[in-house]
Amino acid sequence: RVVKEFRPHAVHIDHLQMAQFVEFDSDYFTVLDQHNVEHVIIRRIADTAENPAVRFFARREWPRLRDYELMACRQSGLVLTVSEEDRSELCRLEPSLANVYAVPIGIDVERYSNVQPAYGSPNVLFTGTMYWPPNVDCVQYFCRDILPLVRQRVPECTFAVVGQKPVESVKRLAAEPGVQVTGYVEDDREVAGRCGVFVVPLRSGSGVRVKILNAMAMGLPVVSTSVGAEGINAVSGEHLIIADGPNDFADAVADLLTDVGLAQRIGGAARQLAREKYSWQKA
Repeated sequence: RVVKEFRPHAVHIDHLQMAQFVEFDSDYFTVLDQHNVEHVIIRRIADTAENPAVRFFARREWPRLRDYELMACRQSGLVLTVSEEDRSELCRLEPSLANVYAVPIGIDVERYSNVQPAYGSPNVLFTGTMYWPPNVDCVQYFCRDILPLVRQRVPECTFAVVGQKPVESVKRLAAEPGVQVTGYVEDDREVAGRCGVFVVPLRSGSGVRVKILNAMAMGLPVVSTSVGAEGINAVSGEHLIIADGPNDFADAVADLLTDVGLAQRIGGAARQLAREKYSWQKA
């Protein structure tokens, strides 16, 4: 009804999930905004989920979602991705696609420019929407497999999980000593200013983690998995530390917590990178 009355020249499809409402053979031009390569998220959940039923469902689901995703890309007039990696993944699967363009993520660098991280603080931070399955998995993974290893070197280490609508399994993490689950906070800068390291131990997901760009803009040193850092043009050991596996990840966190010079160097380079490549003006 709206299309009939408004007669749009173009329709912007925000996320693949909205493509079901579009008539691709209509007169209007369609722009599919791919915040992620969606089927990759489900494929990775199939590899990493702790629940066998979830793994079984994801293994059945991701090839179907891949086929639907490629169909939507073929039928759209224009497809936007948030990183060159995502664009390459879609074009690798469908070499005939000539309508896919990468448009980088932009962040409000100025909003975060005055944050002073607490280098040397034993407090570790994660932020994210806490009902999103990849985020739920990664904070559980950190508390279970990584945090105990960090505490072998930094016994006073604490972990803050910040983000809206935490599911029950995330809320239960707060029963563990030194773990805080805040839910939504009005201003993430206040929490970040009390922390020494930002962690992104993601094992599934796609797109670009804006949380990492925000942390970089604040000068907060980041430890991320390879999956978490995808799509960000940063060098491990210079702008952040990329570590896969509990032992390597824990060592990287402990190094940044105990070496103030290292934390300042990584955080300062990260802040400069965010300003140079990921401001709204640059995007």
